[in-house]
Amino acid sequence: MKAMPKPLTALEPLQVAQALFFLNAAIWLALGIISLVRMVNDSPSQPVIFLVIGILMFGNAAAMLLSGILIGKGRRRWFYLAAAILAVNILLTFTDQVGLLDWITLAIDLVLAVFLWAAWKNNR
Repeated sequence: MKAMPKPLTALEPLQVAQALFFLNAAIWLALGIISLVRMVNDSPSQPVIFLVIGILMFGNAAAMLLSGILIGKGRRRWFYLAAAILAVNILLTFTDQVGLLDWITLAIDLVLAVFLWAAWKNNR
């Protein structure tokens, strides 16, 4: 007798939140690399500015990656840390010139906030 296929289930909020944190980490890693490449190619006279910006972007990528990993442990404190990192990212979106990449990352962050909240509610 042939086994019945499993029914499709809804995506788990925790898995979606983790995936969005990992997507954010990849975006910020790419932006950090682009910043450092621009430093070398376009502005050799201002290396400190681009170096600091690149390091901050790498730090943000690491924070996003760490958040995605830690929320998988299901502990309340990691959800609070992830929410704080996400809140800082959302606030910092508007601290300089807002362009297309800012709007894209903001949209990802807002969707992520919804799934993070739902994951937190499921893990209470």
